[in-house]
Amino acid sequence: MTVAVSKETNIRDIPLDEIKMRFRLRTPKDLKVRELAESIRTIGLLNPITIDNQNYLVCGFHRLSAYKLLGFETIPAITKDYSLLYSELGEIEENLTRAPLSKIEIAEHIVRREGIYSELGMRLVRGVSCKEGFISTDQLAEEYGLSNRAYRLKRQPAQIVEDVRDQLRDTKFAEVLMDMVKLSQQEPEIQRSICELLVSGKCPSFKKALVQASIKDYRKKKGYKFDFNIKDRWGKIPNSIMRFKKANSNLQRLCDVIHHDPELQWIKREGFDYGETNIPVYQMAADHAEFLITYYTPENGKVLDSFMGRGTIGLAALNHGRKFVGYDITKKFVDKTRAVMEEEFDTNDFELINNDSILLEEFQDKSNYFDAVCFDPPYLKAEKYSDNKNDLSTMKDEEYILKIKEHFNQLYRLIKKSDFEQKKFYPVIVKVGTVRNGSKGIYDMDVEFQLAAREAGFRLWDKVYNELYNIWGGMSFERNYNNKYVQKAHETNLIFCKF
Repeated sequence: MTVAVSKETNIRDIPLDEIKMRFRLRTPKDLKVRELAESIRTIGLLNPITIDNQNYLVCGFHRLSAYKLLGFETIPAITKDYSLLYSELGEIEENLTRAPLSKIEIAEHIVRREGIYSELGMRLVRGVSCKEGFISTDQLAEEYGLSNRAYRLKRQPAQIVEDVRDQLRDTKFAEVLMDMVKLSQQEPEIQRSICELLVSGKCPSFKKALVQASIKDYRKKKGYKFDFNIKDRWGKIPNSIMRFKKANSNLQRLCDVIHHDPELQWIKREGFDYGETNIPVYQMAADHAEFLITYYTPENGKVLDSFMGRGTIGLAALNHGRKFVGYDITKKFVDKTRAVMEEEFDTNDFELINNDSILLEEFQDKSNYFDAVCFDPPYLKAEKYSDNKNDLSTMKDEEYILKIKEHFNQLYRLIKKSDFEQKKFYPVIVKVGTVRNGSKGIYDMDVEFQLAAREAGFRLWDKVYNELYNIWGGMSFERNYNNKYVQKAHETNLIFCKF
């Protein structure tokens, strides 16, 4: 494609102070000017600059700047009879074919070039069939050896808002076309947020800045507001696989007062691995209980733990401003937990009950009463807590699950109804695992508890795996390999809601 211009051309030396400037689409790079000046000093000027008949510079801004840097008074120039539009078009053509431009600058040049053709009456209007002498998008694309789609993608970054283009044009981020295309597709405020994250160094990559800006915008539109730092509270953004450990915290030390009481400790299994090792009963980590309480349960709500054991969930609830009701069938657990809670918390904020919790008899006259339930039931056949015939840890498979079903029916009556639209959730949280039973295989509490909860009317709302670290794993490897199963490395937290 060619543009008709006057054939009258001559080269002459023009005083530098007579050359005039219009607004330029791009400014010369200092390094490029210095390199060019050294080349001119060594071998001279190979290509004259181009000016129009009014001495306005058309092409050769770097060459002109180099001559000024070298202190010359005149410069060889080709004079062409361009109008203002043709002068600007000539500059664009040179920049697009010769100068190293960022993807933003290329897009700006392409758009301005099309605009000039339109002002000259040479550009096809969208929706009009091709006419002789008019320039189409296909022709513009073909000139650069591009498909129509590739050409339009190169043009797309010009849709980025002007202030963002100005901040990014000379950065490394403007060198990646598809990133700039994606940026141009965002709303102006998101574009500005992305730009701020990039130029400030808060985000090292465009993709990360896009995600963070989008999340921030989503929260703003949805009215989501946090008055706390997520990572400060939970160590990281909570996800479906979490790792908890007995952190050196005040809450953990408080829990340990109960856990380490000699009267409340016993051996879960003796004679393990040829009688060389004893395994103490499991102790729930305080930060695990804290996560379940602070992430899922309503602030200032009333939390029920119907199998409280040594009270870790209750201590976490009270420590974070909830009220607490705890059940356990073992009296010594209830007595020791009460003694610690009475010393640390307001007695009006908790109620501890030494009774079988399956039917929750003390609350038979209540409904929609609790804001949350969080419990860690005994694992079937895994550990025996007492000789009480009503203790779940003493029961066989069928009897155990029947009791759990009865319990879920009572919980469905007592838990408040959640409302998704208003974002009000009143969860029933259960920590479960798997138990191996020789040739009978695995008893999967996850499956059994989901079925029992669904039968009672609950919906499974969330599911979190907490990763376990088993210090006995190395000792049990040979047994595991011989039996063709792997080391247990997780427990499951099921979160149910009533809607």
